[in-house]
Amino acid sequence: MDSNINRRKNNRVYASFVEYCRVENDQSKKVQAFTENISTTGICILINEEVKVGSFLFVTIYLLDGSATIETKGEVVWARPSTFLDVKDSKHYDVGINFAEITIEDQDRLSRYSTKYANEKPEPHQ
Repeated sequence: MDSNINRRKNNRVYASFVEYCRVENDQSKKVQAFTENISTTGICILINEEVKVGSFLFVTIYLLDGSATIETKGEVVWARPSTFLDVKDSKHYDVGINFAEITIEDQDRLSRYSTKYANEKPEPHQ
């Protein structure tokens, strides 16, 4: 079987960046992070702290098209050291998050966004 076949149920596209905090922490102290990709059901982010699988994060998503932010709560379903950034003496992690609480309207927005930008990286909104 061809190992390059995309087995994902939903398209993944670029998002830009997010702000997140752990559910158990003060929500006013969000940390910024970059996204690797996003779909209607989840997001992959690049962060500089270790998080445990099964933990929950509040996430604010900023899409590159300049549309309104998306506020959601998600569960960390996987985390691994990132090879994306090779920064000496610094740890970075790729973290996969499934949306646990997201509105139907925001899922629809993400669906339209991922369809529109499935084959390209959107230009940041000015």
